[in-house]
Amino acid sequence: MEIEERIAEKIIARTKGLIPYDINVMNKQGIVVASTDATRMGLAHSGGSWVIEHQATMIVEHADTRYLAGAKPGVNLPIAYQGHCIGVVGITGDPEQVCELGALLKMTAELLVEQSREKDAALLLSIEKENCLKQVVTGQLNSTQAQAALKKVHLSRRFPARCVIFQPKNTLLDYQQKLALTPVLALAVKGWFFFSQESGLTVVLDAKDDKETNLGEIAAVLPPPLTIGVGASVNSIEELALSYASATAAITFGQAKATDFNAAVYCYESHKEKIIISSQVSGWRKDELTKEYRALVNQDPHGILRLTLRTLISSSVDMSTCAHRLNIHRNTLRNRLDKIEQITGVDYKKLDQLFRLYLGNIMLDE
Repeated sequence: MEIEERIAEKIIARTKGLIPYDINVMNKQGIVVASTDATRMGLAHSGGSWVIEHQATMIVEHADTRYLAGAKPGVNLPIAYQGHCIGVVGITGDPEQVCELGALLKMTAELLVEQSREKDAALLLSIEKENCLKQVVTGQLNSTQAQAALKKVHLSRRFPARCVIFQPKNTLLDYQQKLALTPVLALAVKGWFFFSQESGLTVVLDAKDDKETNLGEIAAVLPPPLTIGVGASVNSIEELALSYASATAAITFGQAKATDFNAAVYCYESHKEKIIISSQVSGWRKDELTKEYRALVNQDPHGILRLTLRTLISSSVDMSTCAHRLNIHRNTLRNRLDKIEQITGVDYKKLDQLFRLYLGNIMLDE
């Protein structure tokens, strides 16, 4: 373990305005890696080498400089971290004047090292959590592996839960934006999130919590406009892959829709049939499945017949219930249904034929 140049430079930057003497920081080879005196950068420091070897403070008096090549009067102190000497910090000046400052400088240096290492450890844990979560929600781990991996990075989640993808429409987040958002997101979603170059931000939320509030709070810290895909609610870690896949499908479905909203939300469970069918059916297959319904659209400029059809289906093809919901007489309903049959050639009394109109409806209508 050795002091890094970036930490050495931070020690110099934090203390040079407080201490009116030249300060040097040496690595474990006794080489100056940061200094207020640019001429000493990269040079061997004999006092620093002695401190590393003996792991003790060295005071250099004026008389001592004749025996130490390139040495100047001052004090050199070991920088300790977790019981190990990882470098040396020195002050150039009259020992009687700088020794007390040396103790303060040593303490400051060690605090900066500890803070930097803690920050590095926290960042590393954050990266490990992201990578672990990516593997879990993309189905790369089996149940046992997923449980062990999540336990290792201290992640636990109540179920039911769901994956939600927040995808900026114009630009993906850069590294600095992600770094700034990490502590906010860690608090909001208890660490269950990761960034992806392709899809943006993915979070795993408690499905029992208020969805609109949660989505609004997270969306508020992201650059608009956004497309938001809300995955299926699932009851186990193994099923998170399903929730993520359905959130991805909802995003794809949403991107095909033109919208001016700053945050367009597409919930898989609200558009399940449309999302599944639109992801599987295209080209001539889509044309074949929708040709009867397209004929109806062309002959129904005001949408009255389509409303009647949707109401009939939602009424489980019960004529009385359908007429009641539409607030029309049953004879009027029958006339409308007969007209639908004339236009499409579909017998609404036969469920297999009615199903074709239903498919056309969910594939083509908003």
